[in-house]
Amino acid sequence: MIEHLSAVTQIANGNWVVNRFVSDEKTARRKPFLNTDAELQIGFKASFLEEEPNELKFNSIQEAIDDLLGQVAIFVKVFTDDDKRTVVHPFFGELNFDDWQKFQVKHFTHHFKQFGLL
Repeated sequence: MIEHLSAVTQIANGNWVVNRFVSDEKTARRKPFLNTDAELQIGFKASFLEEEPNELKFNSIQEAIDDLLGQVAIFVKVFTDDDKRTVVHPFFGELNFDDWQKFQVKHFTHHFKQFGLL
């Protein structure tokens, strides 16, 4: 799961380009969700993810955590360096830093609850 969170953060960083899988009309309806207190739905499955988990990239949990922390640092830096930057989220469309932060809080919270960390 740590590697999954890191991978999605790479999308936000622009280091993993994914196509938008929904129309502009749908993303316009979905994006306001980011401005609510609502959580991601239990059982939600992103259409761009495979059914089976990806092979592990790292040999230890600590390596995965270090990578995730590095990806989060890159996330902050790329948007700090370019405050007009937007990056496509496959479900919500073009997101700026503020929108990506809102999504990431929802996403991390969703998985932290999944594993009983919150």
